[in-house]
Amino acid sequence: MAPVQLTDLIVTVATAHAGALDRLAAAVSLSDQLDELGDHLIGHFVDEARRTGASWTDIGESIGVSKQAAQKRFVPKESPELSKPSFDRFTQRSHRVINLARHHARFSQRIGSEHLLLGLLDETGGLAAKTITKLEASDGTTRIATLTRLVDESHRKPDPQPFSTHCKKALELAVREALRMGHTFIGTEHILLGLLAEEEGTAAQVLRSTGVSYELAEKHIRDVIGAVLPTPREG
Repeated sequence: MAPVQLTDLIVTVATAHAGALDRLAAAVSLSDQLDELGDHLIGHFVDEARRTGASWTDIGESIGVSKQAAQKRFVPKESPELSKPSFDRFTQRSHRVINLARHHARFSQRIGSEHLLLGLLDETGGLAAKTITKLEASDGTTRIATLTRLVDESHRKPDPQPFSTHCKKALELAVREALRMGHTFIGTEHILLGLLAEEEGTAAQVLRSTGVSYELAEKHIRDVIGAVLPTPREG
């Protein structure tokens, strides 16, 4: 694989910006993006290694750190906080989805992937909700199946409320999906793909049970974006 050439990066920045200070600011921004891409590149192959049965000890040895350091870096922790700066790039619709998820989790111990899915369904103008409507077995089955899973929830709300590990992983994967598609924003469609790619959370289980698979959702999203955009825009 050919390494990224410094000259190519310099030309990219210099071509896009005329002033020296504008170029400097663009170089800092590009450097941040490259750091993030590197983190997600490693994260992708860590996830792949885990799926093939590699232990955290094996993964730590492979990247030159301890088992504990590998877990700390790559295993999401329950926490009220979401990652920065990635969360800053969430679109207005996606921010509303997060707030709707908090609302749906108001009686729960944590904000789970199922609450995030309900938020996506509530944001009916987003590409995620439209994709689910297009793919689910029959109208409303995804919402009904999700609400059914919430019936036995505990009504002891902690303060502050943490995002579950499944929810945080899905949001991390949403950022990865946006980067993979070459988008600078994280829209509702990326959150949906993140929920499906996460695989283990309640939302992923519900979506699969109602006929919304990762493969079908990704194809529909790419088809819609490809039909409407010359330039990527929020769904």
